[in-house]
This record gives sequence, C-alpha cells and structure tokens, in this order.
Amino acid sequence: MPRTLAAPRGHSYHFVKAALICSTLLSGAAASFGQAKAEDINWRQFEGASIVWAYDIHPYADAVAAQLPEFEKLTGIKVTPELYPDDAYWNKLTIQLSTKSPSWDVVGTGIQPAWDLAPGQLLEPLDRYLNDPKLTSASYDYKDFFPALRDALTWQVNGGQIEPGRGQVWAIPHGFENIQLFYRKDILDKHGIKVPTTPPEMSAACEKS
Repeated sequence: MPRTLAAPRGHSYHFVKAALICSTLLSGAAASFGQAKAEDINWRQFEGASIVWAYDIHPYADAVAAQLPEFEKLTGIKVTPELYPDDAYWNKLTIQLSTKSPSWDVVGTGIQPAWDLAPGQLLEPLDRYLNDPKLTSASYDYKDFFPALRDALTWQVNGGQIEPGRGQVWAIPHGFENIQLFYRKDILDKHGIKVPTTPPEMSAACEKS
C-alpha cells in the first residue's frame, strides 16, 4: 500500500512554490546545496515563501520531517508540518479537501483515499509541475519508481470510475508497505481449507475455521 504526497485541488498558485519538492524532499532524493548550485534549476526562485504540509503521525511522516531542514536550506521555502493522529487526520483531510480549504498545500495520502477523492476533482494533477524544467530538475527521474507504483498514481476518471495506469499523475510515492499472509498449514489441512489468495477467499476461510 503506497504512501504518497499530493496537492489539494485549486492550490495551483501555492503548489507552484512547493513544486521543487518533487525534485528534493518528497522524492526521497534530496540534493545537497552544493550539488544544487551546479544544476540548471533555480532552487531559490521561491525563497521567502511558506507552505503547509499535512500528514498523519506515522514513521513515514517522521522520515519526511527529518529532511525539512535540508529542504528549507536548499530552497529558502519555509515548510510548516501539521501532523495529526491517524483517525483525526483522515477525517480532517476529507473535510479540508471537500471544502476547498486553503490551509494545506501538500498532503499525505494513500492510493485508496486518493481514488476516493478523485471523482470529486479534489486533488491537483502534477504533470505540469513534473514536466516544467523550471520547477523540476532534469536529474529527477519519475520513471525510477516501480511501474506498479506509477500506474496506481496515474489515472483518469471515466463515468465516475478510476482507470489506473493512464491519464495524469496525481501524487508522488515516497513509501509503500507489503502485506503478507502467514498461516499454519497443519491447521488449514485439518479443516480442509485451501490457502486463501484473495480477500473473498480469506473471508470464507475465516468463517469456515
């Protein structure tokens, strides 16, 4: 289950100032200030600006927060984190986006929450930021992410349904979780249960046992 960073819809002006994050902080590949000087992008073009980054309290958020001083030194952009307990954050995220609140500029989300928000056009597509050489360094390679992660974050809405794998880019992945199933084969054999490979099979196995 990938964790991603996205921009609320309607925050184009504010997110432009945060778009350098695509090449540094949120990509997980923050460059040093000395390296940045040699590149063609003007990392300090939004110096003095400030943005708010919101997320739930999570080790992933800790990893991003640890890079904030380097990002601020590199860009001159002040980042204010707003971190909330898990349940409170997801409820607040829905309210913030559905009311088009200007309070948050960059938000943390996941694939399913992002898909839930997509039909309402509550997120900002990122293609024009990623493709703008003034905002995203030429050294930043979005295709370096696993194809499955890119496909999950690239979609179009057709008839109110998400069609992943094509369309626009809606978020930048920065972490993912691999969910695994551990089981006792002797217990499954005792009850005549096959190893479940899908959520419905898992539910049926639990009921049978």
